[in-house]
Amino acid sequence: MGRRTEAGYVFRDRYPERMDVYRRFDEASAAARATLPCKRNLAYGGHPRQVFDLFPAGNGAPLVVFVHGGYWQSLDKDRYSFVASSLLSRGFSVALPNYPLSPDADMKAIIGSVSACLPAILDTLEAPPPLWIATGHSAGGHLAAMLAMNAKACNVPLAACAPISGIFDVEPLVETSLNAALGLDVERAAALSPMRRPPPCCPLTAFAGASETPEFISQSERFVAHWRASGQPAELVSLRDKNHYTVLCDLLEEHSEIAEGITRAAKAFRREEKRIEWR
Repeated sequence: MGRRTEAGYVFRDRYPERMDVYRRFDEASAAARATLPCKRNLAYGGHPRQVFDLFPAGNGAPLVVFVHGGYWQSLDKDRYSFVASSLLSRGFSVALPNYPLSPDADMKAIIGSVSACLPAILDTLEAPPPLWIATGHSAGGHLAAMLAMNAKACNVPLAACAPISGIFDVEPLVETSLNAALGLDVERAAALSPMRRPPPCCPLTAFAGASETPEFISQSERFVAHWRASGQPAELVSLRDKNHYTVLCDLLEEHSEIAEGITRAAKAFRREEKRIEWR
């Protein structure tokens, strides 16, 4: 395996604040579940991890689907309930799905599982939302992009894809120790990479910490270029002083760049809808 590639993606020891960040997330998430309206562990399939939480904002609210990371082999939606606090206060309903993990499930099955959650989420809402936005962190950014690309049959319009520090080209991971659980070869990795697929017809707002590894920054830069090459609008928002673990701390701040970026995307979609209606 390439030593540089390994260091670019496997870096727990590089960020000693990681466990403190996770404790902060856990505390904020417990508070969110205790104080916000929440429907917990709703099934969207037969696997024990095919469940989602829904934080509804009421009829007429747009929907955000947030997919957690963990390199497709760890973590859980419960750690990220705090995401709903920032977005619910801005008028969004928020759904957080779990999904089967590697090595018990391969990446293709995980992508299929996440894609299957959207119809169940929409059926749980009392009324169809006017739009939905796909987001997620790290491997969840990959899964959010694939969810956006696979949601063609959905009768609710996709307003934007907004991945956070995502992985869009899976092929470099074949050379890392992460592949022991993922079991990928170069051909399968290419087939499962959003970078190799045509983007859906919607804008992309990608977020990345300015203090990420060069490999992660490059992932977002290249994905934005890929999206633009298809003729769709795309932007990269760099979050100052944030690394791969602290980037989501932005959503704990009053003036969250991520939450504001998602809000801008929803507003832009609604403006465009009105412009088309008045033609």
